[in-house]
Amino acid sequence: MTASSQSGAGRGSSSPPAGAADASATPIDCYADLVEQLFSEYESVLSLSRIVTVINQCRHDLAGSPATAMPELLDRLARCRLSALAEEATEQR
Repeated sequence: MTASSQSGAGRGSSSPPAGAADASATPIDCYADLVEQLFSEYESVLSLSRIVTVINQCRHDLAGSPATAMPELLDRLARCRLSALAEEATEQR
């Protein structure tokens, strides 16, 4: 078997490997998707501008993180902070 035939193994499968779509997404796509997703989850409690501000603060705080880990880290940190803000806003009502 040659190196070229080895690299083609598995190409006939109908679905891409897990995580393949995430790996090909640009940082802007990931950011826009995250804003949209978090807005749909928190829109009843927090404004879009507040959500975007929190995500931007998280991006700044994670600036030294590896680029490949950024989408997951940004999602987790933003959710944590937004959850706390949503809880606080709900208590004030």
